[in-house]
Amino acid sequence: MVSSEINIYDLGILALREAIRYGADEAEVYIVKTKEIESTIQNNKITETTTSRNGGISLRVSLGKKLGFASTNKLIPQELGKLAEKAVAIAKASNEDKDWPGFPPPQEYRTVKNIFSPQLAEIDEDTIIEKTKQLLENTLVDKRITMVYGGISVNRTSIAILNTNGLSNIQHLTASIVFLETLASEAGNTTPIVTTGDHSRTSIPSIEYLAKRAVEETLSCLKPVKIEPGNYPVIMNASAIESLFNYTLFEALKGDNVVRGRSPYRGRENEKIASEILTLIDDGTLNQGLFTALFDHEGVSMKKKILIENGILKQFLFNHYWARRYGGESTGNAMRQSYNSIPRIYPTNIYVKQGDASFDEIIKETRKGLLVKGLQGAHSSNPETGEYSVVATPAWLVDNGVLKPVRNVMLAGNIYDELFRIDMIGKRTEKWIHVWTPPIRFSKIRVIPR
Repeated sequence: MVSSEINIYDLGILALREAIRYGADEAEVYIVKTKEIESTIQNNKITETTTSRNGGISLRVSLGKKLGFASTNKLIPQELGKLAEKAVAIAKASNEDKDWPGFPPPQEYRTVKNIFSPQLAEIDEDTIIEKTKQLLENTLVDKRITMVYGGISVNRTSIAILNTNGLSNIQHLTASIVFLETLASEAGNTTPIVTTGDHSRTSIPSIEYLAKRAVEETLSCLKPVKIEPGNYPVIMNASAIESLFNYTLFEALKGDNVVRGRSPYRGRENEKIASEILTLIDDGTLNQGLFTALFDHEGVSMKKKILIENGILKQFLFNHYWARRYGGESTGNAMRQSYNSIPRIYPTNIYVKQGDASFDEIIKETRKGLLVKGLQGAHSSNPETGEYSVVATPAWLVDNGVLKPVRNVMLAGNIYDELFRIDMIGKRTEKWIHVWTPPIRFSKIRVIPR
């Protein structure tokens, strides 16, 4: 339930007062309001267009070292007393956390560009429907193509965070996402689904460009060839890298896993953990980044952090709690799945520093290898050991500079070993969700046809 009778910042001030009135020593309030317009395509038809408005408020409190948490979707002053009473009651019944450091102190916030567009915030359903029609028309220019799923979404989000240490701020964010899942059929031959997409914080991404790319990549998956098992150079694009790194490397770089001894990189700062051509950066201030903002979900200022520099491990990602347990400061990586969850550690926008090779040069230098633009099953990877086994789809055999589609191909290996085998990085960056990276070539990965 969302009310417009009081703005969320003022509601946050009232919530803190209620928390103190009910006996909290410290308190933090997180409030979010969202509006989203989404138009959906299924099997070549626009199936629905919806406008949704949601919101909620959560309250974290401490009584000494005892913590309590409560939330509600009722953004009205009358609910704040019950919310505070519940959070304090939970804290009283909780065990002490001897490592509790308190809530973050006040912050100095940097200027962050292109996180809000008034035009995008005020866009209407009719405009989204018209853009979705254009997306469908531009994609179905070839009768062999089916858009299995896709659509356009535009959202506006307002977030307020305040605590009793004096931290307080509000931010307004916009974003638009265009997403396509396509396949092609010809003479009884059907391709795997090819996923294409893009996002922007200030406008709707180019419909024409995305549709053209989706059609070209999908048609290139027709007439597959076979590939022999063996160790091959493997080139991965942003989508494949995002899938693989999300469930392995990024987990190993989270500070809570480091403190708990669940990361192979614990105690290895300033050691070489990858090829010297790999530099990996987490930047919560990245222009047009999907997760770019003024502050994270604890109110800590967003920052740019070099995680791996020329193959050398430089630092980990932290929220406030785990940073203090590690003996440092938050890196601005506290994120919440929703208002009714506590903040966890997540990457913001990850990008790989560009190399000096064009995509054509990487293909030309790969006499016999594999180009992979999507992975399935990466969620079953083991982030502690780095072991993974995934299906590469869509994928193409690179055969003396010629790309030939392949199917039913698995990749298996250890990502922490393979980081040392990165031998080429492209110079043109692509973005997929929160990962920005050029194509990356690994000199050797085990390829297993099924």
